[in-house]
Amino acid sequence: MSIRIATISLTVGLVLGATIFGASYTEAESIFSLTDSADVNAELTHTQQKMTLDSQSLNQLVANTGAGKLTVKGVEGQTHIEVTADIYTDKDSEDVEIELTLNKQGDNAKFVADIESDGFMEQSPFIDVLITVPAALALDITDGSGSIKISDVAAAITLKDGSGSIVMDHVGAVKLADGSGSINMKDVNGDVTLQDGSGSINISQVTGDIEVSDGSGSINIDQVNGKVTISDGSGGINVSNTKGLEIVSAGSGGVNHQDIDGPVIVN
Repeated sequence: MSIRIATISLTVGLVLGATIFGASYTEAESIFSLTDSADVNAELTHTQQKMTLDSQSLNQLVANTGAGKLTVKGVEGQTHIEVTADIYTDKDSEDVEIELTLNKQGDNAKFVADIESDGFMEQSPFIDVLITVPAALALDITDGSGSIKISDVAAAITLKDGSGSIVMDHVGAVKLADGSGSINMKDVNGDVTLQDGSGSINISQVTGDIEVSDGSGSINIDQVNGKVTISDGSGGINVSNTKGLEIVSAGSGGVNHQDIDGPVIVN
């Protein structure tokens, strides 16, 4: 099994440190037993990789992540991007390919965490990623599967997600395209644009407008200092304390609204 960092291959199992293209890396390995949500026991190899990259001249972090949990935290006054990646693979598999890179591309930082495997495994490999960034650094994230939590990022956030729950708290303007999984968002300084396939949506404390296009699942929106526009396929809709409301389509499910300070249009 190998980890590909930029153009350099590292064999998992070594303890090492390196600096490549301005980013520093460390690695360590352990083996343990993990029980997942389906009560499937598998002995996994755990490799932890850490990386840092100076971000003082950068405007945005562009991240592409595959299977695994993703956590992003903004830190006031921080001048670098710091990544901790926990890599979990079946200890008996030799057909696992991991790409883990962090580097500068123009005015952006580019981070990739992807893992692929061939053949049968008792448990699919995944990478849990924790990223801390300067609070004012914008984010453009494409994620495959697994839960996502983003907090304390004051800049704009663009997120494309396949599946898994999403939590955002104390963030800037949000553009989100999601396949499936619950979405919980609060304390947003800016507009919210959301396209969702399925799963419940809960949004509160937003300073701008909200536009939601949803396939299925309940929608609950409260405390918005702007207009709310909703196109929905199925599921109940509850909206309160906004500066206007337009329900373009409601599909199946009840529509409830209260304390709307502005025009209300329900089609």
